[in-house]
Amino acid sequence: MDLLPITKHNRKENRKGLVSLILAALLVPLSSLHAYDSYQLKVLFTPTKSDLEAEAQGRVMIYDSLKNDTVEKALDEQFWRIDKMMFIRTQYIQENGDYVTEEEGCD
Repeated sequence: MDLLPITKHNRKENRKGLVSLILAALLVPLSSLHAYDSYQLKVLFTPTKSDLEAEAQGRVMIYDSLKNDTVEKALDEQFWRIDKMMFIRTQYIQENGDYVTEEEGCD
């Protein structure tokens, strides 16, 4: 979707496009989120030949919102690929059993 330059004439079109974009983002099914997690775990623990070739060419995979124990396991089992991994918003388990992301100031 291309947004038009902001002018009096096309503000309405931009607004409709933006509303459509927001609605589409809100309607992402939870199964898609699970599929993304499955994809991350597949690339992390069982990379394909093409995944490894892409890493050899410089690709760094950014893993988002994985649980800390998964990250630790990956660092142990896939240490030889560590320079091709970046972990963001890692989730840490708290004493009460809830998970908190590192952005939320977990101690």
